[in-house]
Amino acid sequence: MGDDPIDPGQRLLAERRLLAALRRHRRRSPLRDDVRVDTLVGELRAGEPARATGHRGRRPLTLTDGELRSVVDGMVATGTLLRSGHRVQLPDSAPSLDPIMRERVDDLLATLAAGGATPPAAEFVGTRLGIPPALIDQLRAAGELVSVAPRIDYPHAAWLEISHRLDLLADAGAPSVRRVRDELGTARRHAEAILRHWNRSRSTR
Repeated sequence: MGDDPIDPGQRLLAERRLLAALRRHRRRSPLRDDVRVDTLVGELRAGEPARATGHRGRRPLTLTDGELRSVVDGMVATGTLLRSGHRVQLPDSAPSLDPIMRERVDDLLATLAAGGATPPAAEFVGTRLGIPPALIDQLRAAGELVSVAPRIDYPHAAWLEISHRLDLLADAGAPSVRRVRDELGTARRHAEAILRHWNRSRSTR
């Protein structure tokens, strides 16, 4: 084993199972290509048998969590994984959806865009299209959906257009809820949420 305190067989086994755990995680979160190291270790543990056995088809992994993190460090050093802070990912990986789910997401975005400044709730449309709620949350995290308030989401392109219209409206003075409502032809609840989110995003530009 030389200077390596981890048994080579256990290291190789851990590397294979860490990669399998990372792929499982990505199947559940297809729009997020990286994962925290501690989450990855937990994903590996969740896939292990409740009690280690000597069965030839499932060799027991005996490494501690600290040793598994050391294995991750080694995989980063060899280029098997890429690290950014406490997160790791596969090289050249990119968030992606399978073609059927991508088509459903595109239908969702089109339906919301067709609603203008008063779109239907994303969760409601998603349920009708067969999109799980967790994927709606991932669309928000990935920036494909801009959430301005609970149950009020806009496709990214639609929000940019709304934001631009408010920028123009601001040239004549600070927009009020009433002016936003009349300009966008929307309900007061939506106008309030839009104005609040626009003011927040403006302060960070």
